[in-house]
Amino acid sequence: MKKKLIIASIITLIFIVIIIHHHKKNNPNNTSNTLSSIPVRVEKPIQQSLSQTANATGYLIAKKSTTITPRTSGYIQLIYPHEGQTVTAGQILFQLDNQAEKNALAAAQATYELSQLQYNRNKKFLQKGYITQDMYYASEVTFKQNQAALETAETNLANRSITAPFDGTMGALSASLGDYVNPGTALTRLVDNKHLRVEYALPVKDLSQLQLNQSVTISDESNNNKINATVTYISPAIDQNTQTIAVHATIDNQAQIFKPGEYVTIMQNLGPQKNALLVPEQSVLASINGYHVFIVKDNKAIKVPVKMGDRMNGNVVITAGLSPNDPVIIAGENEVKNNQVVSIH
Repeated sequence: MKKKLIIASIITLIFIVIIIHHHKKNNPNNTSNTLSSIPVRVEKPIQQSLSQTANATGYLIAKKSTTITPRTSGYIQLIYPHEGQTVTAGQILFQLDNQAEKNALAAAQATYELSQLQYNRNKKFLQKGYITQDMYYASEVTFKQNQAALETAETNLANRSITAPFDGTMGALSASLGDYVNPGTALTRLVDNKHLRVEYALPVKDLSQLQLNQSVTISDESNNNKINATVTYISPAIDQNTQTIAVHATIDNQAQIFKPGEYVTIMQNLGPQKNALLVPEQSVLASINGYHVFIVKDNKAIKVPVKMGDRMNGNVVITAGLSPNDPVIIAGENEVKNNQVVSIH
Protein backbone atom coordinates (compact mmCIF):
# COMPACT_ATOMS: atom_id res chain seq x y z
CA MET A 1 0.00 0.00 0.00
CA LYS A 2 2.79 2.38 0.91
CA LYS A 3 4.60 1.52 -2.31
CA LYS A 4 1.50 2.36 -4.38
CA LEU A 5 1.21 5.76 -2.63
CA ILE A 6 4.80 6.65 -3.49
CA ILE A 7 4.30 5.65 -7.14
CA ALA A 8 1.13 7.78 -7.32
CA SER A 9 2.97 10.81 -5.89
CA ILE A 10 5.76 10.43 -8.42
CA ILE A 11 3.27 10.21 -11.29
CA THR A 12 1.45 13.33 -10.00
CA LEU A 13 4.73 15.29 -9.75
CA ILE A 14 5.71 14.27 -13.28
CA PHE A 15 2.31 15.38 -14.51
CA ILE A 16 2.69 18.81 -12.85
CA VAL A 17 6.16 19.30 -14.36
CA ILE A 18 4.80 18.42 -17.83
CA ILE A 19 1.98 20.97 -17.44
CA ILE A 20 4.37 23.74 -16.32
CA HIS A 21 6.75 22.98 -19.17
CA HIS A 22 3.89 23.04 -21.66
CA HIS A 23 2.70 26.39 -20.26
CA LYS A 24 6.15 27.93 -20.54
CA LYS A 25 6.54 26.61 -24.06
CA ASN A 26 3.29 28.20 -25.19
CA ASN A 27 3.87 31.50 -23.26
CA PRO A 28 7.61 32.11 -23.32
CA ASN A 29 7.37 35.86 -22.58
CA ASN A 30 4.86 35.91 -19.78
CA THR A 31 7.19 34.95 -16.97
CA SER A 32 10.01 37.09 -18.30
CA ASN A 33 7.75 40.11 -18.71
CA THR A 34 6.28 39.76 -15.27
CA LEU A 35 9.65 39.49 -13.61
CA SER A 36 11.59 42.15 -15.64
CA SER A 37 8.99 44.91 -16.30
CA ILE A 38 9.44 48.16 -14.36
CA PRO A 39 6.37 49.82 -12.87
CA VAL A 40 6.04 53.44 -14.03
CA ARG A 41 3.53 56.27 -13.99
CA VAL A 42 2.90 58.39 -17.08
CA GLU A 43 1.23 61.68 -17.99
CA LYS A 44 0.76 63.53 -21.23
CA PRO A 45 2.43 66.97 -21.46
CA ILE A 46 0.36 69.90 -20.21
CA GLN A 47 -0.59 72.28 -23.03
CA GLN A 48 -0.64 75.92 -21.94
CA SER A 49 -0.28 79.40 -23.45
CA LEU A 50 2.67 81.17 -21.86
CA SER A 51 4.19 84.62 -21.86
CA GLN A 52 7.73 84.16 -23.16
CA THR A 53 10.48 86.15 -21.49
CA ALA A 54 14.25 86.46 -21.63
CA ASN A 55 16.51 87.65 -18.82
CA ALA A 56 19.70 89.69 -19.07
CA THR A 57 21.85 92.23 -17.27
CA GLY A 58 21.69 95.79 -18.59
CA TYR A 59 23.52 99.08 -18.20
CA LEU A 60 21.75 102.44 -17.86
CA ILE A 61 22.83 105.43 -19.96
CA ALA A 62 21.37 108.94 -20.06
CA LYS A 63 19.84 109.67 -23.47
CA LYS A 64 21.23 113.20 -23.17
CA SER A 65 24.56 113.83 -21.47
CA THR A 66 27.24 116.36 -22.36
CA THR A 67 30.27 118.22 -21.06
CA ILE A 68 29.65 121.96 -20.75
CA THR A 69 32.48 123.97 -22.37
CA PRO A 70 32.91 127.63 -23.42
CA ARG A 71 33.06 128.69 -27.06
CA THR A 72 35.48 131.52 -26.33
CA SER A 73 38.26 132.45 -23.90
CA GLY A 74 37.74 134.55 -20.79
CA TYR A 75 37.50 134.77 -17.02
CA ILE A 76 34.55 133.13 -15.23
CA GLN A 77 32.58 136.03 -13.78
CA LEU A 78 29.51 134.21 -12.44
CA ILE A 79 28.35 130.63 -11.79
CA TYR A 80 24.57 130.52 -11.54
CA PRO A 81 23.36 127.01 -10.56
CA HIS A 82 24.86 124.80 -7.87
CA GLU A 83 26.25 121.32 -8.30
CA GLY A 84 23.40 118.81 -8.53
CA GLN A 85 20.83 121.50 -9.34
CA THR A 86 18.17 120.92 -11.99
CA VAL A 87 18.32 123.39 -14.88
CA THR A 88 16.25 124.05 -17.99
CA ALA A 89 17.27 124.40 -21.62
CA GLY A 90 18.60 127.90 -22.33
CA GLN A 91 19.32 128.71 -18.69
CA ILE A 92 22.65 130.52 -18.12
CA LEU A 93 25.12 128.29 -16.27
CA PHE A 94 28.34 130.33 -16.45
CA GLN A 95 29.01 133.96 -17.29
CA LEU A 96 32.39 135.04 -18.70
CA ASP A 97 33.61 138.63 -18.43
CA ASN A 98 31.80 140.47 -21.20
CA GLN A 99 32.40 144.23 -20.88
CA ALA A 100 34.51 144.38 -24.05
CA GLU A 101 31.81 142.54 -25.99
CA LYS A 102 29.12 144.88 -24.65
CA ASN A 103 31.16 147.88 -25.80
CA ALA A 104 31.73 146.30 -29.20
CA LEU A 105 28.02 145.62 -29.55
CA ALA A 106 27.12 149.21 -28.68
CA ALA A 107 29.56 150.52 -31.28
CA ALA A 108 28.29 148.09 -33.91
CA GLN A 109 24.72 149.08 -33.13
CA ALA A 110 25.48 152.78 -33.61
CA THR A 111 27.35 152.19 -36.85
CA TYR A 112 24.56 149.99 -38.14
CA GLU A 113 21.86 152.55 -37.36
CA LEU A 114 23.84 155.35 -39.04
CA SER A 115 24.41 153.29 -42.20
CA GLN A 116 20.77 152.27 -42.23
CA LEU A 117 19.72 155.92 -42.08
CA GLN A 118 22.08 156.81 -44.94
CA TYR A 119 20.93 153.84 -47.00
CA ASN A 120 17.23 154.72 -46.65
CA ARG A 121 17.97 158.38 -47.48
CA ASN A 122 19.90 157.42 -50.62
CA LYS A 123 16.95 155.33 -51.79
CA LYS A 124 14.85 158.49 -51.93
CA PHE A 125 17.69 160.57 -53.43
CA LEU A 126 18.17 158.01 -56.20
CA GLN A 127 14.47 158.17 -57.11
CA LYS A 128 14.71 161.97 -57.38
CA GLY A 129 17.96 161.83 -59.30
CA TYR A 130 19.98 163.61 -56.64
CA ILE A 131 22.67 160.86 -56.55
CA THR A 132 24.11 158.37 -58.99
CA GLN A 133 23.44 154.63 -59.05
CA ASP A 134 27.01 153.97 -57.86
CA MET A 135 26.54 156.17 -54.81
CA TYR A 136 23.37 154.28 -53.93
CA TYR A 137 25.07 150.88 -54.32
CA ALA A 138 27.96 152.04 -52.12
CA SER A 139 25.57 152.97 -49.30
CA GLU A 140 23.77 149.65 -49.70
CA VAL A 141 27.03 147.69 -49.39
CA THR A 142 28.04 149.69 -46.32
CA PHE A 143 24.66 149.06 -44.71
CA LYS A 144 24.84 145.28 -45.26
CA GLN A 145 28.42 145.13 -43.97
CA ASN A 146 27.43 146.97 -40.81
CA GLN A 147 24.40 144.70 -40.44
CA ALA A 148 26.68 141.64 -40.53
CA ALA A 149 29.08 143.29 -38.06
CA LEU A 150 26.17 143.90 -35.68
CA GLU A 151 25.12 140.24 -35.86
CA THR A 152 28.71 139.17 -35.15
CA ALA A 153 28.89 141.49 -32.14
CA GLU A 154 25.61 140.05 -30.82
CA THR A 155 26.95 136.49 -31.24
CA ASN A 156 30.22 137.37 -29.50
CA LEU A 157 28.33 138.77 -26.53
CA ALA A 158 25.97 135.78 -26.41
CA ASN A 159 28.95 133.40 -26.38
CA ARG A 160 30.11 134.97 -23.12
CA SER A 161 27.02 133.39 -21.52
CA ILE A 162 27.29 129.58 -21.35
CA THR A 163 23.80 128.07 -21.35
CA ALA A 164 22.22 124.64 -20.85
CA PRO A 165 21.53 122.88 -24.19
CA PHE A 166 18.72 120.78 -22.65
CA ASP A 167 16.88 120.16 -19.38
CA GLY A 168 19.04 118.25 -16.93
CA THR A 169 21.01 118.09 -13.71
CA MET A 170 24.33 119.83 -13.15
CA GLY A 171 27.29 117.64 -12.25
CA ALA A 172 30.37 118.52 -10.24
CA LEU A 173 32.11 121.78 -11.17
CA SER A 174 35.49 121.54 -12.89
CA ALA A 175 36.18 125.30 -12.71
CA SER A 176 35.82 128.10 -10.18
CA LEU A 177 35.03 131.81 -10.17
CA GLY A 178 37.87 133.84 -11.65
CA ASP A 179 39.37 130.93 -13.60
CA TYR A 180 40.57 131.73 -17.09
CA VAL A 181 39.14 129.23 -19.54
CA ASN A 182 39.61 128.48 -23.22
CA PRO A 183 37.29 126.96 -25.81
CA GLY A 184 36.82 123.28 -24.97
CA THR A 185 37.68 123.63 -21.26
CA ALA A 186 35.44 121.27 -19.25
CA LEU A 187 33.34 123.26 -16.78
CA THR A 188 30.82 120.61 -15.65
CA ARG A 189 28.63 117.76 -16.87
CA LEU A 190 24.95 118.13 -17.69
CA VAL A 191 22.88 114.94 -17.52
CA ASP A 192 19.22 114.30 -18.28
CA ASN A 193 18.30 111.74 -15.60
CA LYS A 194 14.63 111.69 -16.55
CA HIS A 195 15.12 109.97 -19.89
CA LEU A 196 17.37 106.91 -19.79
CA ARG A 197 18.35 104.13 -22.15
CA VAL A 198 19.17 100.60 -21.04
CA GLU A 199 21.60 98.60 -23.16
CA TYR A 200 21.76 94.80 -22.98
CA ALA A 201 22.29 91.71 -25.12
CA LEU A 202 20.14 88.64 -25.75
CA PRO A 203 21.08 85.24 -27.22
CA VAL A 204 20.66 84.70 -30.95
CA LYS A 205 17.96 82.10 -30.24
CA ASP A 206 15.64 84.94 -29.17
CA LEU A 207 16.17 86.97 -32.35
CA SER A 208 13.12 85.66 -34.21
CA GLN A 209 10.86 86.75 -31.34
CA LEU A 210 12.39 90.19 -30.78
CA GLN A 211 10.35 93.17 -31.94
CA LEU A 212 10.42 96.93 -31.51
CA ASN A 213 8.05 98.36 -28.89
CA GLN A 214 8.06 95.17 -26.81
CA SER A 215 7.82 95.80 -23.07
CA VAL A 216 10.74 95.36 -20.70
CA THR A 217 10.71 95.21 -16.90
CA ILE A 218 13.80 96.66 -15.23
CA SER A 219 14.83 95.95 -11.62
CA ASP A 220 17.69 97.33 -9.57
CA GLU A 221 20.18 95.06 -7.79
CA SER A 222 18.12 95.01 -4.61
CA ASN A 223 14.98 94.20 -6.62
CA ASN A 224 13.16 96.85 -4.57
CA ASN A 225 12.67 99.25 -7.47
CA LYS A 226 11.13 98.32 -10.80
CA ILE A 227 10.24 100.33 -13.88
CA ASN A 228 8.92 99.59 -17.36
CA ALA A 229 10.74 100.33 -20.59
CA THR A 230 10.10 99.97 -24.33
CA VAL A 231 12.39 98.38 -26.92
CA THR A 232 13.55 101.09 -29.34
CA TYR A 233 16.55 99.47 -31.02
CA ILE A 234 17.54 95.98 -32.18
CA SER A 235 21.00 95.64 -33.67
CA PRO A 236 21.03 94.70 -37.37
CA ALA A 237 24.12 92.54 -36.77
CA ILE A 238 25.02 89.69 -34.41
CA ASP A 239 28.13 89.79 -32.24
CA GLN A 240 30.17 86.91 -33.65
CA ASN A 241 32.23 86.50 -30.47
CA THR A 242 29.32 86.20 -28.04
CA GLN A 243 26.54 85.14 -30.46
CA THR A 244 24.29 87.77 -28.95
CA ILE A 245 22.32 90.69 -30.34
CA ALA A 246 22.38 94.19 -28.83
CA VAL A 247 19.08 95.69 -27.70
CA HIS A 248 18.20 99.16 -26.37
CA ALA A 249 15.09 100.16 -24.46
CA THR A 250 14.03 103.65 -23.33
CA ILE A 251 12.91 104.50 -19.80
CA ASP A 252 10.70 107.38 -18.66
CA ASN A 253 12.46 107.99 -15.34
CA GLN A 254 10.57 111.06 -14.14
CA ALA A 255 10.95 110.07 -10.47
CA GLN A 256 14.71 109.65 -11.08
CA ILE A 257 14.78 106.41 -9.10
CA PHE A 258 17.37 104.95 -11.47
CA LYS A 259 20.68 106.61 -12.31
CA PRO A 260 22.94 106.53 -15.38
CA GLY A 261 25.79 104.06 -14.94
CA GLU A 262 23.68 101.65 -12.89
CA TYR A 263 23.58 97.91 -13.67
CA VAL A 264 20.07 96.48 -13.71
CA THR A 265 18.24 93.20 -14.28
CA ILE A 266 16.26 92.91 -17.50
CA MET A 267 13.14 90.81 -18.11
CA GLN A 268 12.34 91.09 -21.81
CA ASN A 269 8.84 90.20 -22.98
CA LEU A 270 9.05 88.08 -26.14
CA GLY A 271 5.33 87.72 -26.74
CA PRO A 272 2.94 84.77 -26.18
CA GLN A 273 3.83 81.13 -26.81
CA LYS A 274 0.67 79.22 -27.70
CA ASN A 275 0.22 75.54 -26.80
CA ALA A 276 3.52 75.24 -24.97
CA LEU A 277 4.24 71.72 -23.67
CA LEU A 278 5.10 71.38 -19.97
CA VAL A 279 6.29 68.28 -18.12
CA PRO A 280 7.36 67.77 -14.49
CA GLU A 281 10.98 68.75 -13.89
CA GLN A 282 11.88 65.33 -12.48
CA SER A 283 10.86 63.62 -15.72
CA VAL A 284 13.65 65.38 -17.64
CA LEU A 285 16.99 63.61 -17.28
CA ALA A 286 20.45 64.89 -18.16
CA SER A 287 23.26 63.06 -19.95
CA ILE A 288 26.47 63.96 -21.74
CA ASN A 289 24.44 64.33 -24.94
CA GLY A 290 21.90 66.74 -23.47
CA TYR A 291 18.45 66.27 -21.97
CA HIS A 292 15.93 63.48 -22.54
CA VAL A 293 12.69 61.98 -21.27
CA PHE A 294 11.21 58.51 -21.49
CA ILE A 295 7.87 57.88 -23.12
CA VAL A 296 5.96 54.59 -23.23
CA LYS A 297 5.35 52.95 -26.58
CA ASP A 298 4.22 49.34 -27.03
CA ASN A 299 4.82 48.70 -23.32
CA LYS A 300 8.44 49.80 -23.63
CA ALA A 301 10.31 52.84 -22.35
CA ILE A 302 11.61 54.88 -25.29
CA LYS A 303 14.33 57.50 -24.76
CA VAL A 304 13.46 60.81 -26.47
CA PRO A 305 15.96 63.72 -26.68
CA VAL A 306 14.34 67.07 -25.81
CA LYS A 307 15.18 70.76 -25.60
CA MET A 308 14.18 72.68 -22.50
CA GLY A 309 12.82 76.18 -22.06
CA ASP A 310 11.83 78.03 -18.90
CA ARG A 311 11.11 76.36 -15.58
CA MET A 312 7.95 77.28 -13.71
CA ASN A 313 6.24 75.92 -10.60
CA GLY A 314 7.89 72.50 -10.74
CA ASN A 315 7.40 72.09 -14.47
CA VAL A 316 9.68 72.74 -17.42
CA VAL A 317 8.76 73.90 -20.93
CA ILE A 318 9.78 71.46 -23.67
CA THR A 319 10.57 73.39 -26.83
CA ALA A 320 11.45 70.40 -29.04
CA GLY A 321 11.23 66.61 -28.99
CA LEU A 322 7.73 65.90 -27.66
CA SER A 323 4.22 65.73 -29.07
CA PRO A 324 1.08 66.60 -27.08
CA ASN A 325 -0.08 62.95 -26.89
CA ASP A 326 3.23 61.40 -25.83
CA PRO A 327 2.85 59.46 -22.54
CA VAL A 328 5.82 60.75 -20.56
CA ILE A 329 7.15 58.68 -17.67
CA ILE A 330 6.91 60.91 -14.59
CA ALA A 331 7.58 58.25 -11.92
CA GLY A 332 10.09 55.44 -12.26
CA GLU A 333 12.06 57.26 -14.95
CA ASN A 334 15.32 56.71 -13.09
CA GLU A 335 14.79 52.94 -13.05
CA VAL A 336 14.24 52.32 -16.76
CA LYS A 337 16.52 51.99 -19.74
CA ASN A 338 15.84 52.50 -23.42
CA ASN A 339 13.56 49.76 -24.87
CA GLN A 340 13.00 48.24 -21.43
CA VAL A 341 9.62 46.64 -20.81
CA VAL A 342 7.48 48.66 -18.40
CA SER A 343 4.10 48.36 -16.79
CA ILE A 344 1.94 51.44 -16.30
CA HIS A 345 0.40 51.94 -12.87
